[in-house]
Order: sequence, then C-alpha cells, then structure tokens
Amino acid sequence: MSIEYLSLILVASLILMLIMGQPLSWSLGATAVIICLIQFDNLGPIRSFVNRVFDMTQSSTLMAVPLFVMMASILQRSGVAENLFKAAYIWAGGLRGGLAIGTIFANIVMAAMVGVVGAEIVTLGMIALPHMLKNRYDNVLSLGTLAAGGGLATLIPPSVVFIVYGMTASVSVAQLFTAGILPGLILAAGYITFVVIHCRRHPEAAPLPPEEMRNLPWKARFAVLKSLALPLLITFGVLGSIYFGWATPNEAAGVGVVLVLVASIIKKTLTLKLLWESCLETVKVSCMLSWIFFGAQTVIGAYTLAGGTQFVRDTIIGLDLGVWGTLILINIIWIFLGCFLDWMGILFLTIPIFLPVILSFELNPVWFGVLYCMNMQVSYLSPPFAPSSFYMKSITPPEVTMMQIYKATLPFLIITFAVLVLVTVWHQLPLYLLK
Repeated sequence: MSIEYLSLILVASLILMLIMGQPLSWSLGATAVIICLIQFDNLGPIRSFVNRVFDMTQSSTLMAVPLFVMMASILQRSGVAENLFKAAYIWAGGLRGGLAIGTIFANIVMAAMVGVVGAEIVTLGMIALPHMLKNRYDNVLSLGTLAAGGGLATLIPPSVVFIVYGMTASVSVAQLFTAGILPGLILAAGYITFVVIHCRRHPEAAPLPPEEMRNLPWKARFAVLKSLALPLLITFGVLGSIYFGWATPNEAAGVGVVLVLVASIIKKTLTLKLLWESCLETVKVSCMLSWIFFGAQTVIGAYTLAGGTQFVRDTIIGLDLGVWGTLILINIIWIFLGCFLDWMGILFLTIPIFLPVILSFELNPVWFGVLYCMNMQVSYLSPPFAPSSFYMKSITPPEVTMMQIYKATLPFLIITFAVLVLVTVWHQLPLYLLK
C-alpha cells in the first residue's frame, strides 16, 4: 500500500479508537499492529518493537520522571505549599487582586520544585481557591489564575516535559531547563499584568482585602519570609545541583525527593500513610506514562519502517514554505493536536518527524524544545481536552461548570498564545541565558 493511504489509515485508526474511549497507549499500540498487518508480510517488525521498547527503558533520563512525580506527590501532602502560599498572600494580599498575584508567585516557586502541572494545580488550588471564593473573586481571577499559573510547571525547570523531550531529541536536559526560565518568567509576568489590568477595569472582580491586611506592619511581612526557607531550600537543592554541575537531572530528582522528605520531617507531617499514598500515586502515574511511552514507540517504529517519517519530512520540505512557513505549519499542527491529545502523545508522534526538518534549517534543537513546551502550555488551556481545566474541575465546588472554567481561562490562553508567537519569532530569547 502506498505511504499516502497508509498515513490516512494511521490517522483515521487513531482518531476512531480515541473517539471510542480507548486509552491513548492502547490506541497507539493497536495502530502500530494495524500498520504492520497491512504493510508487511510477516510479524517480524512487531517482534522488533520489543527490542525498541526495551532499549528505551534503558535510558537513564527516564529515571528522573518517577522521582519528580514522587517529589510532587510528597510535597502535595507535606504542607510545604501552604507556607509558600501564606507568604505570597501576606506580601501581595494587601493589593486589589493580591490573592491572584500572590498565587501566581506561589506557582512560580512551586513549579521550580515539582515540575508536574497536575500536582501544582491541585495542591495550590486546594489552598488558594477557598480564600479567593471567600473574598468574592470572580471566576477569571480565581479559576483562570490557578489553571493557567499551574501550567507554568511546563516551562519553569525542573519540567518533566523538558526531560522527556531531551531524551527523545538527544538534547541536554540542563540546557533545556536553562532555556525555559526566561519564557516561563515572561509568561508569568504576562499573567500578573493581566490580573492588575483586570482589577483596575473591574474593581468588583477583586474586592479590597480587610484594612488590617492592607496595613500589615513591615515587621510582620518580613517575619513570614522564614516560611519560604523550606521551599527555597528544595528549589536550590534541585536546580542549584544541576546548574552548578553537582548532579545530573536524574540525581537532582533524587536530591529533591530527599529534601521534600526532610521538609516533611521538619514540619512533622511525615507519616507512613503519607509515604504509602505518595508511593502508590507515583507507581500509578509512572505506569501510565510508561505505557504511553511504549505505545508511542511502537507506532512511530511501524510508521518509520513503512517510510512514513521520511514521507512526512519530504512533504513538509517539498511544500517549500521556507523557515517561517514551516514553523507556522508546525505550530498549527501542535495547537490542533493539543486540543485532543496530551503532551506525551504529541511529543512522541511529532518530534521524530519535525526535528530533522528543523535541523535541516540549522535551527537550534534547544530552542525548538522550548517552542514545543510553549505549545503544550497552550494545549493545557485549549478546550475540549484542556487538562488544566479538568484538574481545576476536580477541586471546585459542584456548581462550577466546565464551561465556566473554559471562559475563565480564555484571557490567559490569549496571553500564552502571544508569548508563543514571541518565542517563535525571537529565536534567541530562550537561549540568552545559555550564552
């Protein structure tokens, strides 16, 4: 069968199985089997996929993923995030919209500790959302700020997305971490700017806090900074050990787990129940991610053996769109896929195809990794999939609907898209700190 028809069958089979509600990992694996049965005379290619998957499991880079998941799981239960939010609230809470601004600052620090979007949204959401609702914040500031701010863990190191991209593209994870800092901070600054403007235009969206909060003595403000000691220690232990060359990203993930355990002991929240629940969640999430790894590796392997990746690569180059036209096309494809698939499936399906095209234009693969993460930041807020919105729904009162969450995140989605355009046009922006 011609590769053109085989490509259509691949896309149609994958979409059909996802519509039927099949898990992404099984859909990918089944699509690989369908390709082999159609294109090859024997099952030899299918047996070769076992070796392909086994080789992937030998990658030491993957060890960082379950360690960061465990770190996030322990942090979620240890109470460290509560101290972080309290400090941010006291310093920014005296302003109109200060709760939302403080939450974004807390998200930045939280992202620098865990690197897992879901854990960040759920953890800070359970702490900050009741305060926002109590202070009569509107949906845009309460729901939108938490959903969008939690997504900063995609860009701000130690991002799990960067780790998996680095493994797939054979790019330094430490360089990816460094390259994600500026875009992540610019995106956070954009969110804060929007909150300030929204509060000025709609004062009723964020009523002023009580007078005692607005006139809180500076001595009390500085006193609360000691509660930041543990979060900053964890952040320095993870990121500092990487940037100073003391540890690899894998080893830094292990350092992070130890530091979070130490923080739990200091706060006297470490219990056997906490450890058991954290380990159980880590196993569940790691197994889910592993099956997606396996399914993606098989379908990419089958499509590559059939000549599919070369066909797509030649088609993109043959369109003769030039550098900018090709980048626009890749962004459009990622944005479209982000409405229906998670970041893991998109990464394994597209990076092996797009990366050689990017390299043919002599573009930096580290910058391309940041561009990919920016698109995944967009996907976290893009309906109907919008993982950030679903994480928010899991912690909101029953009367809050998904449509309300979608509307609340729309302004932040527009800001994220604007920063995506900036990163696409200004290639040197993410690479500035690497110089």
